[in-house]
Amino acid sequence: PPWAAAEPPWPAAGPPRPRRRRLHDHPHGHVVGQPDAETVMLAALPADRVEETEAEPATGAAAEPPRSWTMPFSVPWLQRQEAREPREPLPPSRRRTLVSRAVLLVILIGQALLTLRMHNTAFEDEALYLYSGHMEIGHLLHGSALQGSYSSYFSGAPVLYPVLAAAADDVGGLAAARTLSLLEMLAVTALLYSMTRQLFNERVALCAAALFSVTEATLFLGHLATYDASSLCLLAVAAWIVVRTASSRWPWYLIAVPVAVLAVGTKYAALLFVPTIAVLAGLAAVPYQGRKALLRPVAFALATAAALAAVLKLAGPTYVQAIEGTTTARPHGSTPLWPMLRDSLLWGGLPFALALLGVVAFTWRERTEPGEQIAPPGGRYRRLCLGLLLAGTALLAPAYQIHLHTEVSLQKHVGFGLFFAAPMAGLGLARFVGDHFRRAQLGVMVWGVVLAMGMVQAAQLYDGWPNSTTFVHQLSLQLRPGAHYLVEVPEVPIYYLLGNPDAQPDQFTSTYTITYYGPHGQVLTGTQGFVAAVRAQYFRVIAYDDSVTPGVDHALARVLESDPHYRLAAAVPQRDGAGPSTYYIWVRT
Repeated sequence: PPWAAAEPPWPAAGPPRPRRRRLHDHPHGHVVGQPDAETVMLAALPADRVEETEAEPATGAAAEPPRSWTMPFSVPWLQRQEAREPREPLPPSRRRTLVSRAVLLVILIGQALLTLRMHNTAFEDEALYLYSGHMEIGHLLHGSALQGSYSSYFSGAPVLYPVLAAAADDVGGLAAARTLSLLEMLAVTALLYSMTRQLFNERVALCAAALFSVTEATLFLGHLATYDASSLCLLAVAAWIVVRTASSRWPWYLIAVPVAVLAVGTKYAALLFVPTIAVLAGLAAVPYQGRKALLRPVAFALATAAALAAVLKLAGPTYVQAIEGTTTARPHGSTPLWPMLRDSLLWGGLPFALALLGVVAFTWRERTEPGEQIAPPGGRYRRLCLGLLLAGTALLAPAYQIHLHTEVSLQKHVGFGLFFAAPMAGLGLARFVGDHFRRAQLGVMVWGVVLAMGMVQAAQLYDGWPNSTTFVHQLSLQLRPGAHYLVEVPEVPIYYLLGNPDAQPDQFTSTYTITYYGPHGQVLTGTQGFVAAVRAQYFRVIAYDDSVTPGVDHALARVLESDPHYRLAAAVPQRDGAGPSTYYIWVRT
């Protein structure tokens, strides 16, 4: 050991040789040979300097003064001193920082590879946001018509993510827009690592990042050109800011307010997670600021509410209408309770269970092993509140959507909650593994289960919509100037045919709803309106696949089969998550 090598050789003759020192047994039976050695997963032990006096002091010329050496382990009478936590974050060594960042890089590369392995044509939401973004860019730059009131029904501001994604689409098409989402989800994982490292240490941070990077929502959102990845990335930045500035006496945490407001503007449902960031600002600062930290949640909440009110006043009533219709006053659905509970457990049950384990373990004992370097944990009540806040956030989205009985976007919203629960899940995984990799094989097994479930679930969701290449090609053969098209899912052909002057968004009608004016001025809606429009030969092309609006599709099929003015131009076979189906394309003769 280094302390023995530093001793001078004993004289051949002279006073009696002092008694040899004995190393105390390590609490877990391991011998630590390097007192200053540290790794990422085995945190460095504190370098407590203690003095050892000899049992039989020597006299004469050979007498030596008492020497000091570094103990490679903690002993019970030192634990009281270790309990006095520092008031500043523990500075990691350069080696630990480099090693942990190298491991994080491997995690990010694995996340990117798992995400990019999925392939499919544009989903209808992707197509809608991309082509509306192109319309918004044309309106902002050239004053062209929007061909739709997107701000009145979008669940996010159409001037934010759709414009950004459309700009990426101009550069590299759908692949570039999806790459933007991938970069944002990689940033979310990196921010999660940094935030967890500030709250705990590198070991927990790497466990949290490794778990979150392979969940279903992370992989799925990383290859989906919707505003979910952008909104989650902004929420992650806001959460990282309030944790990173926890030790500062100045109100730098308020920098997170405009970031949180931008996250809500990008996706209105992100408002559900802003209270978590506000409370986190206070709990993260308690070990450094004491009771003064309790003012931070109040200040953050008031500043965010004022900023949101100001933005809504500038945006206008159409945005308020969209927020109410898509988020705060969303209509109730008809999805039963059990399928939603089952899917929520499948998509996030295991990470949430690890988060609960982390809450219990962190509340009971702040360290995984004696002497572990960890950020100031505070008292037991603070640890309990922090754990419940982070882990409990994972329940917000499932609880709200179960209340509404709607499963729309639940697979994406689960990922928002898992981001906040991931630090506690990482701590739970670290405790599950134990000190000195005591149960490493069990930890690898748990992570492997999360990995397998995430890969399978993300692939199933990504294959949940049909490949539209053949259908769009067949539809493009029937386009005419000024013609009207009735298509069951019109967003996809609108996006792929956007450069065609005969396929503009205002030429398409969806089978969801219609308002048709009859020959005598009467207003016809629903199935009656569709049938009347077909009999009046209003549509040149009618395409349906009996998937989204089967009732309307069956009525259309009966009318078209008996109408001599329409012919079946193509029957395109396709397959989605529900199985095989056929897209029927009728054309007016």
